[in-house]
Amino acid sequence: MTTTQKQAIVNEIRLLSAKESQSKVAKKADVSTATISQMLNHNWDLIKAEMWQRVKINLRIELEWQTADTTNFRELSKLLNKVQDRGMSVCIVHNAGTGKSHTYKLYERTYENVIYIECKNYWTKKSYVKQLLTACGLDAFGTVEDMIEKFIKHVKGLVKPIIIIDQFDKLKEPSMDLFMDFYNDLDKHCGFVLSGVPALKKRIERGCQNEKIGYDELKSRIGKKYIPLYPIKEKDVQAVCEANGIYDEQFINEAFNTCEGDLRRVRRSIDQYFLMQKK
Repeated sequence: MTTTQKQAIVNEIRLLSAKESQSKVAKKADVSTATISQMLNHNWDLIKAEMWQRVKINLRIELEWQTADTTNFRELSKLLNKVQDRGMSVCIVHNAGTGKSHTYKLYERTYENVIYIECKNYWTKKSYVKQLLTACGLDAFGTVEDMIEKFIKHVKGLVKPIIIIDQFDKLKEPSMDLFMDFYNDLDKHCGFVLSGVPALKKRIERGCQNEKIGYDELKSRIGKKYIPLYPIKEKDVQAVCEANGIYDEQFINEAFNTCEGDLRRVRRSIDQYFLMQKK
């Protein structure tokens, strides 16, 4: 890892530390507070490359990618602001690759009292609760009940918090059911965003139709609405390309025509473009 990359990581750590304590940043990064302190103080000689990489990944730091002002980034950011300010609960459902997760991650880094997690298929209920605590910069140990109570108590102490649960459709039902408990304890104090692909809507609707426990309550708490995003247009692809240093109209047009509405494919095209430039 280059000195420039290390400095970029330090800059991000400094920004995060301005919003919360170095101790919480260290817990999110899964390193010691001493390591974070050494990075900030430029005592880098004894910090291994693996440690820098761990911090970069766990804090979701992008070193070689610039965020573009796409339609979905702009409109979703506005929605998140409203949800956080008003303590609303919403469910965002749209196809993969439209910029949902990227927007959530940048929102978390930009604003205070944002709790963001990206769910995984393999998580147990305990894994899920531990990740919520880690996202808060808190120690994650004890029984599931103890950790849930610790999480709720922490959120109650925040000013206008927002909890963003990305890829909510990947959670198993025992974990998904916890949303109702969180909502009941934090309603109007905390904003909630449940987010996923169209399978999330299908799962909730199927659960309601089959009268499965918890699904009617979940649907009620999101206002019985699923908020879609906008389809990817050529101006969005152009914004992404130009933000990352590509102004070639032919490339932009081809990237749009082959991406099938998926900005991840646009990113791969950009990565390949610069890879070819290096040859």
